[in-house]
Amino acid sequence: MKSLSARIVLISSLCLLSQWGFSQARYTITDEPATGPNSPRVVVLHDHVAGQEAAIAPSEGGELSSYKVTYKGQSIEMLYHARNYDDKTGFQGKGPLLWPAVGAQYPTDTVPKESCGTGTYKVTGKSYPMPCHGFARLVPWKEVSRAADNHSARVTVELTDSDATRKYYPFSFHLDANFELMNGHLTIDYVVKSDAANTEPMPFSIGNHIGFKLPFLPGTDPAKMLFETQSTGQLLRNTVGVLNGQQKPRSFYQPEELGSFDAHVAMPLTGYKSQPFSRLIDPQGMVLRLTQTASSTLPEPLIRTNAFGGPAVGYFCPEPWFGVQNSLNTGVGLIKLKANESWTWRLDLQIEPPPVPAPSANSGLERVGTGFSFVEGPVWVKDGGGYLLFSDIYNSRTIKIATPNQPEVYRRYTRAGNGNSMDVQGRLYTAERDGHRVSRQEKDGSETIVASAYEGKRLNSPNDVVVRRDGQVYFSDPASAALLEPRELSFNGLYHVDPRGKVTLIAKMPRPNGVALTEDGRTLYVADSTEKTIHAYDLDKDGNASHERTLISGIEGTPDGLRVAANGNLYVACKGIAIYTPAGKLIKMIEFPETPVNCAFGGPDLQTLYVTAQTSVYRLHVPDKGSFQY
Repeated sequence: MKSLSARIVLISSLCLLSQWGFSQARYTITDEPATGPNSPRVVVLHDHVAGQEAAIAPSEGGELSSYKVTYKGQSIEMLYHARNYDDKTGFQGKGPLLWPAVGAQYPTDTVPKESCGTGTYKVTGKSYPMPCHGFARLVPWKEVSRAADNHSARVTVELTDSDATRKYYPFSFHLDANFELMNGHLTIDYVVKSDAANTEPMPFSIGNHIGFKLPFLPGTDPAKMLFETQSTGQLLRNTVGVLNGQQKPRSFYQPEELGSFDAHVAMPLTGYKSQPFSRLIDPQGMVLRLTQTASSTLPEPLIRTNAFGGPAVGYFCPEPWFGVQNSLNTGVGLIKLKANESWTWRLDLQIEPPPVPAPSANSGLERVGTGFSFVEGPVWVKDGGGYLLFSDIYNSRTIKIATPNQPEVYRRYTRAGNGNSMDVQGRLYTAERDGHRVSRQEKDGSETIVASAYEGKRLNSPNDVVVRRDGQVYFSDPASAALLEPRELSFNGLYHVDPRGKVTLIAKMPRPNGVALTEDGRTLYVADSTEKTIHAYDLDKDGNASHERTLISGIEGTPDGLRVAANGNLYVACKGIAIYTPAGKLIKMIEFPETPVNCAFGGPDLQTLYVTAQTSVYRLHVPDKGSFQY
């Protein structure tokens, strides 16, 4: 028996060594004490390839308790006071949820004694107490599901109404927090549901008091850490620290050093024109990006970032919010759900990847710009000696490059502008993901909406656009996975807008993406990213499309943007840049250090191909001369 037991132990050990040493699963989940034996249990999601882990504490308000990442071989804890439940003094850090209120609640005809104390509000005439920032962070949650597979590691914790919550909030609800670690991203989806028992609309605001430790990396001066967010305004406070109804312009569009940022006076930031994000930048190169999105929006004023903390205290909180202080009393910045309705708010945390090495000198490729969030929509402008414009989507801006590696911000607040095109008058057309529209920038800088709806229903997320010489506009409109707003159109489409502004559906497609025209303007091409195909359409003199056909199929990679050379050859961004004949025969595939997403001809002879690829822009000489419609 001893011999058999020994063999079993040996075999088991070898199996474990094989599993963990040689073929370890990328994603796993463990249960651990937060610190010592008597500390709260945390559920830890692991991404062994990215070197990341996220710990969630169900009993401690279902909060994010720790977020560890790997940077240049170092394991870095990002959260202040991570997994620490022993020291109850001072700011507790971590990532607690603020719900169903953000800030203090107090009758509008009173002045509170403190900016964040327990207050009151009324529901159908009855007064209820409400802790500052709500009660969700103060009560235990329960774990309801978990899974780890080759896709991700994820866990869901839940809070439902109870006697403990009803003394604050007389509504029946389900509040789920879905944590998922996948491909170097930590995503948290907060899903709020108003239960069938509610006879009145259920009101709430929401936020997260996430606190990051300063600095990120050893040796960095915390005062030199940089903060960036695209607010346009700041709500002002009175001497007690509560909002006084006034605001002033304030943006961190250009990253600012934290310097002597005051830890005791939070800065409510508002006026976002696109998907809100914050970036914290360690001067040694490490960058954290926190993005938020919601399944609906509200009128201004609406606080989307509440900046709190500073170098002197060792933490900084770019708190993502969806609400306004005292919203339960004022009704401003308040979501209201009818019975059986639900609403989702998503946070996405990512350590931005380091720059990709430049291509070798003998590759034929030149990198002319790098360090962007995600680049798309290149278009060559012939004025002033010529320059390239392209979209930096996640940073919601248009970038200009006239001289290699000297980018300039051409336009800000583009509502996550994606594809771009020009017309014969030199006006810039942009497909706006977050704006749900195609817009045109006039010569005086003003904007005109070209298309925002079809048959009275809001567009999904326009992706790419091209304009024919006679003013006919064509654009693709898939639904972006980055947005949570309910769709009004049940399909993804390819559209035509005539010079009078009439919007016509050309075709419904699984996922229409890049669009391009032949030099004579008589053929329209569109990439379908799902089917990995290029479709072609004949265009008549009035811009109407007919004779749909599949020109190219089985494209390697995901077809995205495309351009047509003067000789009819197609240049398609996919695994690389694939060049096809007008008949759809593959000529060659050009590979890049980063996956291409779009391309454009440019340069004085139109034989330079500019390629937007993830975080960089490249260029190379090509044998074919480009063609323009402008």
